[in-house]
Amino acid sequence: MTDIFETVKSQVKIADVVEFFGVKLNSRDKGLCPFHREKTASFSVDRKNNIFTCFGCGETGDVITFASKMKEVEPLEAAKLLAEMFHIDVDDCSKRTSIKDYLKACIKDADNTDYFQKRGLTKETVKKYCLGYDAKRNAIVLPYSSELRYYQTRSISDKKFYKPTNEEAGAEPLFNRKALWGTSKEPVFIVESPLCALSIMQCGGVSVSLCGVGGANKLVKEVKAKKSNAPLVLCLDNDEPGQKASASLEKDLQAAKIPYIVFNVAGSKKDPNELLMSNPEELKTAVAAAKREVRKVYKRGVASIAASDLQTAKIDPPEWLIPDVLPQGLAILCASSKVGKSWMAMQMCLAISRGKEFLDYASNQAGCLYLALEDGIFRLKDRLNKVLDGGKAPSNFYLSIKANGLDGGLIKQLDEEFEEHPDIKLIIIDTLQKVRGSAKKDEIAYATDYRELGALKEYADNKRICIFLIHHLRKMADENDVFNMISGSNGIMGVCDTIFIIYKKKRQDENAVLFMTGRDIRQQDVVVHFDETKYRWDMVGTAEEEERKRKKREYENNPIVKTVKDLLKQYPMGWKGTATDLIKAVYDVTGSPCIYSTAALGKEITSIETQLYYDGIEHSMKRSGSSRVHYFGKRQAYKPAYQRAIFDESED
Repeated sequence: MTDIFETVKSQVKIADVVEFFGVKLNSRDKGLCPFHREKTASFSVDRKNNIFTCFGCGETGDVITFASKMKEVEPLEAAKLLAEMFHIDVDDCSKRTSIKDYLKACIKDADNTDYFQKRGLTKETVKKYCLGYDAKRNAIVLPYSSELRYYQTRSISDKKFYKPTNEEAGAEPLFNRKALWGTSKEPVFIVESPLCALSIMQCGGVSVSLCGVGGANKLVKEVKAKKSNAPLVLCLDNDEPGQKASASLEKDLQAAKIPYIVFNVAGSKKDPNELLMSNPEELKTAVAAAKREVRKVYKRGVASIAASDLQTAKIDPPEWLIPDVLPQGLAILCASSKVGKSWMAMQMCLAISRGKEFLDYASNQAGCLYLALEDGIFRLKDRLNKVLDGGKAPSNFYLSIKANGLDGGLIKQLDEEFEEHPDIKLIIIDTLQKVRGSAKKDEIAYATDYRELGALKEYADNKRICIFLIHHLRKMADENDVFNMISGSNGIMGVCDTIFIIYKKKRQDENAVLFMTGRDIRQQDVVVHFDETKYRWDMVGTAEEEERKRKKREYENNPIVKTVKDLLKQYPMGWKGTATDLIKAVYDVTGSPCIYSTAALGKEITSIETQLYYDGIEHSMKRSGSSRVHYFGKRQAYKPAYQRAIFDESED
């Protein structure tokens, strides 16, 4: 005798079924998926194998599966419906008991076992959640919802589980899955077994069971397709598999931006049901505590905290890779092209991975990942060896020349790197542009920058690491505020926690200024120099120190200063002369023509007059007929100028 499933599947075509339910197929047998919202067709039918597949949400199956999902009935009911719709005679097919009829019979027999009471479940819970008993199998029966479309049984004697086949009931769903989108807005407790879910629900919570740690992927798929109405509370079993699954599930929920907390409601017990059996009140208290914690973490409004509570709260301080210079969070280094950004990035990685100094700053040793996305593998190797100069590379320094973009799986790639190298604390992305995604429709540049870099900052904060971006400066200079020169909108600087800029006034300048500012560091400017023989940046000094040195060199090399000092050696009691006399003296002393005219000479002397005074030389000037006469002398030989209102003729 032919089975009803085989009869229907052999006589009903998948294309006819999907079109009957309103899915319009194009010439390539593609259409919009009826199981999730989409604008681009990702649903297709395979006429040869008589199946459907959606590459958007992952749903797939045969004609019965499709009808079962569309009508939200069990497969047997769907098969009967299709037989009626397409006029297929199934009277001669072997009869099957529907899942709903089977479960109704088991529910009636629920009082014939005391197993539920032994597991701490009350009669009210047994009745409310339609639990049943199969006398033939001596097994408890656990329907997954009040719709009675799927179930599992657990043998009381040997504790073996039984679940219906996919053909009988479709793919296994989550236990009580619709609670994810309940109207109560109560947090949803995620547990491993249905008995644990029932235990939590008996104690005042809302719960969904994964039905084993393998169900975690189903949960992620569900909440990605349709966001949960409330935060999730992860409370998987307190054993090694449960905790490992919980950690993995956390990463997936973070990537999907699903709100959740982790809370141990079982205390010292293995799982919630074990605690229910030993101490129901303790489980009830734990469930209430978990709800309070969710309200505290995901408080509506601005999530304020009392100043008195903040003052005494225990909050971990940021971790520092370079104390007072580079904390955890999102950092960015900007400079013009070919100035040496990548050399500095590699030098920083090598310093931190070995716990050595970087630009005279001490570092805390940590693993580093350098994504050199503008380099080939040969250039990367060549640079590494040049910087190491024959030294051995550290084993906790990892490099790559490939990475996906932010909208193409970069975060997932970083997660995989962390699984393989959990010691990583610094990730350098060289350059930012290589991982940028596409702007959304009608999105301004500021919003795009803030959204993309915000995702990187959130990832860095959650991991308590530093993501260090390499970026460019725009061509237009702004010496009043070099941070205005960052290429892009103000959103870039707004998101980043720490900002560094390498700036040269002229490309041929020997030294550059490294500007630093951030939320957790004081603003400082240091002068650095790239040693092309050692392929490394070296600290020269602070910008203030170097500016003083530069001004001093400029003063010492000034031809007027040189000339005046030489004249005072010749005339210890002082020298006087007109601007023309001094111009001639400049040539006699330095051997080069004076670059100043007589008018410009006076202005130049005025500009350096204070420096001359500090150097022990006093200058004054008076008119003699139609000419102005300049007087230079050592300060000891004259009264200080500020003590004389008029010239003393005796000093001529």
